[in-house]
Order: sequence, then C-alpha cells, then structure tokens
Amino acid sequence: MLPRLLSHLERGLNMKNKSNTFVRNTVIGVITKTLRLVLIIAGSIIIARTLGAEGKGIYSLSILLPGLLMNIGNIGIGQASVFYIGQRKYTPEEVFGNNIILASMLGLLGFCIGLVIVLFFNDLLLPGVKTTYLLLGLFLIPLNILFYILKYVILGLQKIKEFSCISIVQSLVFLCSLVIIVLVSRCGIMTVIMINIFSGLVGILALLHLTKKSTGDVKIRLSRSYLRDLFGYGGKIYLGTIIQFLHYRVDLFLINILMNPTAVGLYSIAVVLAERIIVVSQSAGAVLFARVCSETNERKLKIFTPVVCRNVLLVTIIGAVVLYFIGPSIIIFCFSPTFAASVMPFRILLVGVVCMGGWKILANDLCGRGKAKWNIYINGVSLVLNIVLNILLIPKYGIVGAAWATSLSYTFAFVAIAVVYGIMSGNTIATVVIPGARDCRFYVNLVKQ
Repeated sequence: MLPRLLSHLERGLNMKNKSNTFVRNTVIGVITKTLRLVLIIAGSIIIARTLGAEGKGIYSLSILLPGLLMNIGNIGIGQASVFYIGQRKYTPEEVFGNNIILASMLGLLGFCIGLVIVLFFNDLLLPGVKTTYLLLGLFLIPLNILFYILKYVILGLQKIKEFSCISIVQSLVFLCSLVIIVLVSRCGIMTVIMINIFSGLVGILALLHLTKKSTGDVKIRLSRSYLRDLFGYGGKIYLGTIIQFLHYRVDLFLINILMNPTAVGLYSIAVVLAERIIVVSQSAGAVLFARVCSETNERKLKIFTPVVCRNVLLVTIIGAVVLYFIGPSIIIFCFSPTFAASVMPFRILLVGVVCMGGWKILANDLCGRGKAKWNIYINGVSLVLNIVLNILLIPKYGIVGAAWATSLSYTFAFVAIAVVYGIMSGNTIATVVIPGARDCRFYVNLVKQ
C-alpha cells in the first residue's frame, strides 16, 4: 500500500522526473526506517525485560545527557552541509573534510562539558542515577556528534539509500551484541551502555568508508568562508535543534525530578512505541529537505509540499489508530505486565505524535527555504508550554499528566507552523492538512483494488 500511496504524489504534478526520484527515495527511507524501528523496539524489549522498569529508567536517563549534549554540540553543521551542497556553493569533498575536523573538535568539547555537569551537577539534574553510568555515557557524545554530522554529507548528495541504511548498521550491531551478551552472561546497565558505545564505533567506521566512497575524495582542512557560511545558516538550525530536542525529552527530566527513575522507565516505553509512527514523516521530511534546498522553482514547491504533508499525515493517522488498539497488547506481551502503566500515556501520546509528524514535513520545508528562524520561535513557545504543563500535571496525574502535556504542546507546534507555512507559501491550511478530491479518488480506487 505504501509504495502505491507515495506514487500518488507523481500524479497531477508537472515534474515527473523529480517526483519519481522523491517517491523512490521516500520509499527507500520508509523501508529502512521501518527495519531500524523493528531493531530499536526489539532492543528496547530486551533491555526492559532484563533491567526492569527502574533499570530501564536509569539507562534512559544515562544516555539522555549525551543526547542533549550531542544536539548542543553539532551546531547545525549537518543541515547546513545539505543546504550548501544542494546550492553547489561548496564541493562534497570540501564539506566532508571540514566536517571531520569540526565534528572532532566539537565532540571533545562536548565530552568536557559533560564531565563538568556529571561531576558537579549530577544530583541536581539527574537524581537517582549513579555517576559511573553517566561518566561512561559521556563517551557517546563524540561518537554521536561525528556520526550525526557526517551522515548529512550523504544526504546532501541525495544518496537516500545510503543515508537511510547507515543507521541500520548501528542498530543491528547494538541488537546483535545485546542478544549475545544476554545469552552468555548477566547484562546490567553498565553493559548496555558499553554495547551502545561499541555499536557507535562500528557505525562511524562504516560511515567514514561510505562517505569517502560517495564523495570520491576528502580535503582535510578548514575553510574560513565555509565556517562563516556554516555559522550563518547553521546557527539558526542549531538553536532550533536544541529547543526541539528539549521539547522531545524535557518530560523525562521532569518526571525523574518530580517522581522517580521507575516512572521514567514506564514512560520511556510509551515514548519509544508512540514515536515510531512518524517513520513516514521522518523519511519524507529528510528527502523533502534535500529537495527544497536544491529546488529553484517556487511554484513547484508550493504544489509539492502540501501534497507530501497531507498524505503523510493521513498515513500517520491510520498508523496511530491501529496502534491505539493493538499497542496495549504489544506492551503487555512484549515488555511484560510490569509495564502495564505505560498503556495510558502511550495512547495519549499518539495524538501529539501525529501532529509532530506533520510538523516535521513543514519544518523541513521552511529550513530548506532558509526560514529556520520560524522553527525556533514555534519550538521555543511550545517548549515553554510543555514545561509549564508538565510541572502542573505531573504532581497530580503522574506520567499520564506528562503525556497530556507533551501531546498538547506538540499539537500547538503543528498548528502554529501550519499557519506560518501557509503565509510563507501562499497555501491555505486546508490544502496542507485535508486530502483533496484527487486524493480521495485515489484512496477509493486503492480500496477497490
């Protein structure tokens, strides 16, 4: 159904070749992300059953700080790389070489900042998590920064298959290593973090080889003009990325502070499952971003992005409805009855995650147009709303209140960006969100077939 659905994007658009490329790249992205989704969920099941609710919560918190510092440390270099490769202002070899140097420097800086936070502010920010876990987790920072920045060079070349598949390498190595360790010895939180580090190393080695093969060469030297342009465009992306990550994960920090690591473990399962339904929007958004960066015809973009958004939204809604009914059984059967309290937050989060799927499409369009500042404004207001609602709702309703806070802030973000995008592009909100007559005829024919 999905390939047929995406092929619908070609019809009615006077840009056959590029549409074919977009559809093919999106299908590739969806297939590979779905496979990675299976690997991630399988790993989460093993971790949850092995460590229990409290152990899963502590593990989630142990890798949360590296995730935050990775987003802080990448300073928007990845997306800026896609933009300037698409604009053909710099060659892929130049971008690759500059990014290796910058990623290495930023990874070391991120590690040092994390060390200070762990040694002096651990009890304040992450109460209940052992310092040894956090110190070991810091080694993920340089690995994640290098991996995150370099993979965008491949996206800038619009090698979507390679871009999508490279993340599978990490997830597959992580899952296989986890299974082996669980079978042959006792697996604890420290072991799982070490497996994460090992899979990160393997992923980077594979990525370096693949990127070198894709660019054909590498020029390891810093360019002043590249740095100037990078911080000009990437700075806007950078701030938006940090705010977006906090918007996604601030609820975990607040649940741990206002409740305990066990509650984090229960809530993290709901988050892992609910966020999986945006696999289509993630794939389409990444491809759309590269497409918008290189597209010079404004009229084509005005037609194309709404078609992508409303169809992706529809697929995401269908996935959310299905998961609403089968999700509780998946949680109880796969993760054990210990995680039964995750069911209600999971169902509530589905609403917000659907909205965030639509947000990703429109946000990538605005970034590709060089209008990333609007993503910053919208995410900033949504983050504040999320924090306020979490503080108000968690003490009274626990992780259910956190789920409501997150869903409401996600919904606000989507409505706001839909309004801004409509003004920028000249499209109505209905065009972006509601399937038109042509879409409906397609779906009717699809059902008949």
